[in-house]
Amino acid sequence: MEPEEYRQRGKEMVDYICQYLSNVRERRVTPDVQPGYMRAQLPDSAPMDPDSWDNIFGDIEKIIMPGVVHWQSPHMHAYFPALTSWPSLLGDMLADAINCLGFTWASSPACTELEMNVMDWLAKMLGLPDKFLHHHPGSVGGGVLQSTVSESTLVALLAARKNKILELKVSEPDTDESSLNSRLVAYASDQAHSSVEKAGLISLVKIKFLPVDENFSLRGETLKKAIAEDRKKGLVPVFVCATLGTTGVCAFDNLSELGPVCDAEGLWLHVDAAYAGTAFVCPEFRLFLDGIEYADSFTFNPSKWMMVHFDCTGFWVKDKYKLHQTFSVNPVYLRHANSGAAIDFMHWQIPLSRRFRSLKLWFVLRSFGVKKLQAHVRQGTETAKFFESLVKSDPLFEIPAKRHLGLVVFRLKGPNWLTEKLLKELSSSGRLFLIPATIHDKFIIRFTVTSQFTTREDILQDWSIIQHTAAQIISQNYGLHCINSGDGAGIPTTIVQPTSDGINNVPQLYLDGGKYKIPPRKTVVQPKKLSVSPSKCVISQQVKGQEDPLDDCFPEDVQNVTKHKITSFLFSYLSVQGKKKTARSLSCTSVPVTGNLEQRNPKAAATDKKEPHANARVLSRLPEDMMMFKKGAFKKLIKFYSVPSFPECSFQCGLQLPCCPLQALV
Repeated sequence: MEPEEYRQRGKEMVDYICQYLSNVRERRVTPDVQPGYMRAQLPDSAPMDPDSWDNIFGDIEKIIMPGVVHWQSPHMHAYFPALTSWPSLLGDMLADAINCLGFTWASSPACTELEMNVMDWLAKMLGLPDKFLHHHPGSVGGGVLQSTVSESTLVALLAARKNKILELKVSEPDTDESSLNSRLVAYASDQAHSSVEKAGLISLVKIKFLPVDENFSLRGETLKKAIAEDRKKGLVPVFVCATLGTTGVCAFDNLSELGPVCDAEGLWLHVDAAYAGTAFVCPEFRLFLDGIEYADSFTFNPSKWMMVHFDCTGFWVKDKYKLHQTFSVNPVYLRHANSGAAIDFMHWQIPLSRRFRSLKLWFVLRSFGVKKLQAHVRQGTETAKFFESLVKSDPLFEIPAKRHLGLVVFRLKGPNWLTEKLLKELSSSGRLFLIPATIHDKFIIRFTVTSQFTTREDILQDWSIIQHTAAQIISQNYGLHCINSGDGAGIPTTIVQPTSDGINNVPQLYLDGGKYKIPPRKTVVQPKKLSVSPSKCVISQQVKGQEDPLDDCFPEDVQNVTKHKITSFLFSYLSVQGKKKTARSLSCTSVPVTGNLEQRNPKAAATDKKEPHANARVLSRLPEDMMMFKKGAFKKLIKFYSVPSFPECSFQCGLQLPCCPLQALV
C-alpha cells in the first residue's frame, strides 16, 4: 500500500468506524456463534500473494463482526465499562504511526515527559496525595502508565516483597532469600479480584483472603487480628490490597481503618480502584478515599470509565526507588547521557518496551476537560439510579445489595433457579448482555451502565425486555393471582399452585397500555396467602414436582432424586475426585455442612424415599459429584469472578437439605 492509497483507505476506515460507533445500538450485543465458527471461513495458511484491500475490508463485516461482542453498545451491561472516545482513537492513531518504544528517556523524550505530566494531572484530578506527584517538592514518588490493574498489583506486590526481604536480610544476613520469601504473607478481602491471587501465584507470596462485614467491606480489626495470628505462626506480613469498588457489588474496603494498621505494622498498602477510580474526579465520591494518605501505591483504569480505550492503567507509588531496587537492570546498551538524572520507565515495570499510551490520555483530558468528565461520571451514576428505581417499583424483583456508582445488582424473588433462568433467557436473546454473581446464597444479576451512549430510553427498553422475560418465566412455571391495584392493572401478588395440566398450558402475560396482564382464568388461591398490597409478591406454593424451590443442591444420600447436569451456559464445574481442589478469584473460608440425611432428619428422608422425584425441575442443581463434600474434603470453598462471597451453608428447605453455593463461572 502506497501513501496515497493509505490516505484513501484511511478515510474509508474512519468513515466505517464512525458509522459503527454511531449505530452500534442497532447491533445484537452478543454474537450468535459457536467456538470454531471462524475456522471454515479462513484458509489453512496465509496467502502467498497479496490480497486486495477491497477483499480485506469486506471481510470485516463478513468474518469479524459476526463474532464481536459490542462493548460500546448502550445495551452492554456486563462486567465493567471498557469505553473509548473519538479523541482517544485519534491519540492512538498518532501513537501507532510514531510507534516509539519509550523504555528510557533517551529512547523518546516526549514519550516519557508527556507521561510524567499527564500522570500528575490525573493524580490532582482524583485528589491523590502530593507524594504521588512527579513534580512536587520533596516527593520521591510519581505515576506511570501500565497495561492493566492486574499488572500494577503484581508490580506493587513484587516491590513490597523485595523491600521486606531486604529488611529481613539486615537481621538475618545468612538466610537465603527464597527461605525468607516462604515466610511472607499478604492480605486482601474475600471480595478482591482474581488478579490478587494470580499475583500471589507469580510472586510465591501466600495470600490470605479475609472476611468482610455486612457491607462487603474489609475492616481494620479483621486485618489486625489476621496479622497477629500470622506473626504467632512465624509468618511475616508484608502487603495489603484494599479494593475500592469490588467486582461483585462495587463495595469499598475501609481505607481509614486499614491504613493505620498497615502503617503501624509496616505493611505495604496497595489500593485497587480499577473501576471506581474514575469516579474520584467528582469530589462527592471522594469519601471512599478517606485514608488514602497511608497508601504506598494506587491504581485505576482510565480504560474503563474515563473513555480512554484499552490499554491504559494509571499506577502511582510514593517511593519510586522501591520500584528501582526491584526491577532495575542496567546493561550498557540501555545507558544514556542522562541516566539517573531523567526518569527511565523501564525501571517501573516488568517489560522493557512500552507504548506511547500517554498521547490518547492527553487527547482525552484536553478534549473533555475535568468538568465534562465529571458530568460523564454523574450521568452514568444517575442512569444507574434510574434503573434501580425501575427494579424497586416491580414487586417481583429485589435488590439484595446497595447500589454504588453505576452498578446495580438484582434478582427475581424466590428460588435461585428463577433468576438463573431469567439470565439465561436474556443472554440467549443477544439483545442485552448481563453476567451473574452470588451474594451469600442468592444468585443475582449484575447490571452496569457501561456506555456513554446509554440513554433513559435505552434503559427503559432493557427493563421492558427484563420484565417481559421474567413474566414469561413465572407464568410458565407458576400460576399468577392478580388483584386490582386501583388503576385497572393486574398486580401479581401471590404465586399459587397450578394444576398439573396448567404447568404446560399456562397462558402468557401480555402488555396492555404498558402494564403486564394475564387473561382471566381459574386459579387456586391459598387461604390467607393473598395480599392486597401491590408492593408484595410472594411464592406461596411450589410447582408440582418441585418439592424444594429454595434448594440449589442435594446430597448423594437421596437416591431417587434425578441428578441434573446444568445445561446453562452460565456454569461449568469442577469435579471432586477425593482430592482437594480450588478455583477462585473471590475467596471464601466457609466449610460445607456434611452428614447423612437420615441422621439429621429421619422423617424427611423416609418421606423422600417413598416419593420419587423423577419429574423434579430444579434448574440450578449441580452434578452429582459436586453436590456434597465429605468431611475434610475442602478447607475452602471455591471463589469465582464477580461473586462477593459465599455464606456458611445452612438449612433452608422443608427437607432440611444443606444448600451448597459451589458454582463456577464460565
